[in-house]
Amino acid sequence: MSTSDEDLLAYADELLPVDAAAQLEARLRDDAALRERLQNVLDQRDSGALSVGEIWRHERLSCPTRSELGLYLMRALERQRADYVSFHLKTVRCAYCEATFAELTAAAAELDDNPQDSRRREQLFASSAGLLKNDRTQGAQ
Repeated sequence: MSTSDEDLLAYADELLPVDAAAQLEARLRDDAALRERLQNVLDQRDSGALSVGEIWRHERLSCPTRSELGLYLMRALERQRADYVSFHLKTVRCAYCEATFAELTAAAAELDDNPQDSRRREQLFASSAGLLKNDRTQGAQ
């Protein structure tokens, strides 16, 4: 099985899907040449010899923000952006965003399980909606 430099960098940055990362980690334990190659790739990256694509992936420039992931979870994103977030999570399978989305999903499930928090959230939403409505009304005058 061939491993690209991009795969090695993604492994080092914990951006590979869990199953692929586990397979690569097992190979790294048994293959000294692969460990040396990983070290060379990391040294090259750290020396500043990166391509635009590597910088893009390393800095997660295409990743949705945590707020966008939360809005996606609540189905509150505009359709085009929701389609992108869905593509990013389900097709690209960005490990960083998958982990963040799983965390947000768990937090939302906790809130749904606690009726007191649910009432508090509804009250906050109602008060915020009222403030926004008043701001729009006053802005129109």
